[in-house]
Amino acid sequence: MIRGNRLLLLGVLAVVFSVNACDCGPQHTGDDAGVVDDGGTTTPGDDGGGNTTPDASTDGGVINPGEPDGGVNNNLPDGGTSGLELDGGPGSYCVAAGAVCSRTQGAACCTGVCGTDGLCPQQNNLCHSAGTTCTVGTECCSNSCIGGKCATTLCQDVGATCSTAEQCCTRTCTGGKCAPVPNTSSTCDVLGQSCSASAECCSQNCQNGVCTRSYTCAANGDICTRNVECCGNACSVNDGGVGRCLNVTGGGGGGCTQDGNPCSGGSGCCSRTCVDLGYGGTVCQPVGGCKLTGNFCTGDPFCCGADAFSKVHCSDGRCDNGVSCNGTGNICGAGKLPDGGVININASQNCCDGQKDVCKVDSSGVPRCFGGGSTKCPDGYTSTDPNCCIKTGNSCQFTDQCCTGSLCIPDSTGVLKCQVPGTGSGADGGTGGTCGALGTSCDGDAGTSCCPGTECLATSELTKACQVPFTPGPGTTDGGTAADGGTGGTSDGGSGGTCSANGATCTSGSQCCSAICSGSKCTAPAACQPQTGVCTTNADCCTGLSCSVPLGSNVGTCEMGSTCSSSGQACTQGNPCCTGLSCRNGSGLACDGTSACVCVVPIN
Repeated sequence: MIRGNRLLLLGVLAVVFSVNACDCGPQHTGDDAGVVDDGGTTTPGDDGGGNTTPDASTDGGVINPGEPDGGVNNNLPDGGTSGLELDGGPGSYCVAAGAVCSRTQGAACCTGVCGTDGLCPQQNNLCHSAGTTCTVGTECCSNSCIGGKCATTLCQDVGATCSTAEQCCTRTCTGGKCAPVPNTSSTCDVLGQSCSASAECCSQNCQNGVCTRSYTCAANGDICTRNVECCGNACSVNDGGVGRCLNVTGGGGGGCTQDGNPCSGGSGCCSRTCVDLGYGGTVCQPVGGCKLTGNFCTGDPFCCGADAFSKVHCSDGRCDNGVSCNGTGNICGAGKLPDGGVININASQNCCDGQKDVCKVDSSGVPRCFGGGSTKCPDGYTSTDPNCCIKTGNSCQFTDQCCTGSLCIPDSTGVLKCQVPGTGSGADGGTGGTCGALGTSCDGDAGTSCCPGTECLATSELTKACQVPFTPGPGTTDGGTAADGGTGGTSDGGSGGTCSANGATCTSGSQCCSAICSGSKCTAPAACQPQTGVCTTNADCCTGLSCSVPLGSNVGTCEMGSTCSSSGQACTQGNPCCTGLSCRNGSGLACDGTSACVCVVPIN
C-alpha cells in the first residue's frame, strides 16, 4: 500500500500501534480474509489460522495482517515515511500525531483531521485517538472500536468482509459483509465511508477519500447510536443500536439548523452564521453562553431569554421563541459593528430589553441582543464601558456583556455568571485569576504559577515568562526557530530568549511573548480560560485550546489539541485563525499587534 517513490520523503511519521500490537488491521475483501470471529471460527477459504505473519496479533478475536509493504511498523520518528506516501480510504492505516499529512491525499490521521499546519494534531476533542478506550466506533477517529480500543485502521465500507459490526463504517455486518445502515431513508454517506466529493457525505466533508467530521457532534443524517451523539440531540435509535441523526423541527423553535450541523450559508442556521471551525467543512456557528432559539437544550436556564420578561423555555429539547420580542442573548436582524457598520440577517430587530439599539455583533461575528438598554446606556451592555457592563459575579447571557477581563461561564451550580478566568481547578472552573496569563513574568519556583497550557520558560539568561511551549515542526530541531517568526525553541525546550514579558518596553508585537505591544509596552492578551477551565464554546478558551463538551451536555472544559483559533477566540499575526475567519482588533480593523485581537467572520 506504500507508494514506491521513497525519494519523496517529507518528514516525520509515526504509525500508531498499541503496546502489544495493532488493535485492528485492514481486512481483505476476498475469501481468505484473515479474520476470525470471537468464537475462534474461521471465514470460508481461510487456512484455519488467519494471517500468520510473525508480527500479526489478535485483540477481541480479530487477526491483524502484516504491515503494508512489510515495513510501516519499522518507520521511526527520525526518518520514516510521510503520511502522504500511504494510501487512504476505508480500511487503510491511519498515522499518528506529528506525522506529515494532507487533507487531499495520503493516509488519514489517527487523531482526527489533518491540521492547517500540515501535521496530524495531538489528541483532541474532535474524536478519540487510535489506542484509546472506547465503547462504540462512532467515538473514534478511525470510526472503528475493536476490543474496547479505537483501531489503528479506518472502518470498512459497504461490501467489505467483516466478522463484527464494529469493523464496518455503518456498524452493520450481515452475512459476513458490511451492509448499509438499516431502516433509514437517508442516502448520504456516513463517517468513514468512501467518497470523492464532500456533497456525498452527511458531514459535507470528504478528506483522504473518506467522509470526515466537520464538528464534534454528528451531522443530520450521519450514523449514531444515541441521541447525545447528534448535533440536534436526536438519533433514530437511542438504545445502542445503529441509526441516523434526525433533523428536528418544532418545539416552538422553528425549523432552523442547529449549531454544529453542515451548512453552505448562514440563512438557515439558528445562529445565522456559517463558518469553518478548523476541520475543513463549514457548520452553523456555535455561540458562547446561552443557547439560541432552535438549538438543543437540557433545561430552561441554558436558553437565551429564559427569564420572566422574555419567557423562553426549553420545549421538547429545543429553546423556543418565548414572547414576540427577541430574548437577551438571542439573534437579531441588524447587528451594529464596532466601526459603526451594520450586518443584516433574516431575523427581527425587536430585542426585548432595548429593541434595535442593543442589537450588536458579538466577538464571534453573530448579531445578538445585548440587553441592558437605558438612558444611561443607550447601546445596552458594553464590555469596554465600566458603567455599562455586567460586573463580576452577576448573571449574564454571553461574554460580550461582561466587563473587560471577565467571561460569561457557568458557576458551580451551572448558572452563567461574569467571572474572572482562573486555573480551572475548582468546581466552578477555578475562577479568581490565580494563574499567570501568557507573557506574565515568572520564576518557575514558588512564585507566579503559569496557567495550564503554558510554561515558565526563559526569555533571557536571568528572566522567565509564561509561554506556550514551542513544538518543532518538520525540518526543525529543538534548537530551531518558529516558522512564523515566533519564539522558536532551545535545547532545553525554552523559547529561545527572543520574546519579552508583559510590561517590558517594545516597538512591535513580535517582540512580546503575548504578541501584543500596546503603548510601547508588552501587554497581556484578552481574558480566556486556561487548560481544564470550564467553557461553553471555543471562544472561552485560550489560544491552542478548544472547548471539549461531553456528549449531551452544554458545558465542557478547555483542552489541548486545537490547530487554529476559532471564531471569537484570541489570535495574533503569528497565530492565525481557522480558514474563512479574519483576525481583528476591538475596532474591527486587521490585527497589527498593538491590541488584543479575536477571530471573526469576515464582513464583506
